[in-house]
Amino acid sequence: MSKKIRLEITFWLVTAFLMGLLVKDAFSSSQGSWLAGCLLLIPTLTLQKGIAWAWNFSGIKRLARLFLVGVSSLYLAYLAIAFVYWYFLGFNSDYFEKSIINPVLLWVIMGFFTGLYFFLFRKKQESQSFPETISFYSNRKLVSLKPEDILFIESLSEYTSVQLQNGQSLKNGVKISEWTNRLPDFLRVHRSFLINPEYAIYKGQEIEINGDHIIPISRSYKELTKEYFLKNQTS
Repeated sequence: MSKKIRLEITFWLVTAFLMGLLVKDAFSSSQGSWLAGCLLLIPTLTLQKGIAWAWNFSGIKRLARLFLVGVSSLYLAYLAIAFVYWYFLGFNSDYFEKSIINPVLLWVIMGFFTGLYFFLFRKKQESQSFPETISFYSNRKLVSLKPEDILFIESLSEYTSVQLQNGQSLKNGVKISEWTNRLPDFLRVHRSFLINPEYAIYKGQEIEINGDHIIPISRSYKELTKEYFLKNQTS
């Protein structure tokens, strides 16, 4: 087990303990509060994973998914509380009002630990983390080249085309989704185009590559592309 995994497990165990302390006044026994703290890990983890998932989108799609994640996590939190309420209190009406924790407070608690997780364990990517070389088959021949020699990759139905700086174009059977994983510093601006931002000039509705190629920006990638270039122009 890696050090990072051990640290994450420790973080969530401490989180469960602290959440148990934060909700202890809602239950008549310490066992109930500790069980609630442990069960509240489920909606908190749902919130953490959901935010990471939603952040892969942009614009209204991101907002809609963040809203869905927020509502889902709150629903799971109330299910956890209801279970503890039933298990330890047997639906005792004397404790009903006390056990229904304010939804804003629940979101604040889960949001705090989610934010703390991202702060402590976020991935710090280096600005240039190109692999030294990348290999693939083109016309039944194994080709190895440096990623910085690639201008862009275009998906053309049954194959993709790798456009090189020297003007050469190499057809291959690697899907553009796999190219996206293999070249994390490249930028997806269209379902059919993955570009090397080092050669790119952002022009609002399109990208100019190396002064020779014009790449369209699709609607679904418009906001992410804009954010990328604005961020890098100001940094």
